[in-house]
Amino acid sequence: MQGTLFTEVSAQESALVNGGVNDFRFNLDAYLFILGAGVVFGVPTLTAEETNFAFQRAISL
Repeated sequence: MQGTLFTEVSAQESALVNGGVNDFRFNLDAYLFILGAGVVFGVPTLTAEETNFAFQRAISL
């Protein structure tokens, strides 16, 4: 039996699975500030952990 790998869901179905929360905010200014500070004051290239840290700090529910 072959099933589909991805299925499209509506916003209502997504809200049900997600516990009713389907709204989040992404602070682009904070994300770019953290990345920029990491490049200016840190090593020339950012690690995946540093980029993930910036992403996590920029998301607020």
